[in-house]
Amino acid sequence: MYIPINYGDEFHWVLAVFVLKERCIRVYDSMSQKRCFRTSFEIQKLAKILPTYLDMSGFLVQKVRINWSMIEAYWDKMANPFDVQYMEGIAQQTIGSLDCGPFVAAYAEYLNDGLQVPYDGLDTGLLRKRYAILL
Repeated sequence: MYIPINYGDEFHWVLAVFVLKERCIRVYDSMSQKRCFRTSFEIQKLAKILPTYLDMSGFLVQKVRINWSMIEAYWDKMANPFDVQYMEGIAQQTIGSLDCGPFVAAYAEYLNDGLQVPYDGLDTGLLRKRYAILL
């Protein structure tokens, strides 16, 4: 599941990817090389509330094809927060730009197509033109 998340008062967006079978949240941040790797308050809240939501909604028992208790990532962790992984080696925006939106959209597009997010080569100008045409 892909969720764009705003970093509170920083006016910066990141892409959070929930990987249920690995019990983790992968964070794709286009400014990760310019900041220290600290988990944002918003992502910490999601990591803590997601197990509660999955339990209360009955999601884990409704999916009869998957026995969650047999998946190693869930052993003795059903109520614990999800692990948070900040992804490294992904394309980054230039310092001082406010181009996080096109990067979040591009990250989601690459991941949705089953591709690795590239280390470089994302041209913000071309991304903006491409998404404007698609809209």
